[in-house]
Amino acid sequence: MAQKPKEQKHKLKRKGRALEMEDGSVVLVNEEEQGFKVDMVVAAIWYMCEGREEEEVCKEVASKSGMELEEVKPLVTAVVSKLKENKLVE
Repeated sequence: MAQKPKEQKHKLKRKGRALEMEDGSVVLVNEEEQGFKVDMVVAAIWYMCEGREEEEVCKEVASKSGMELEEVKPLVTAVVSKLKENKLVE
């Protein structure tokens, strides 16, 4: 009997660096030296991305926020997508 191919899980990898500004805000800078001022939630998700699958990041955000996993999934997915688009995560 043929088995379904297993879905390849992608481990996220952070790119660029984070800078904390004097006013406490965070700017993520990609490898092309483009800076993006982000809030603490986006910065936290960016930090969580290193070496984890998106599902793992969702679970951690749910755990830390007290929200349900199904509530955070679309939010985390949108943030990760934007981070990828801006070359801050691959």
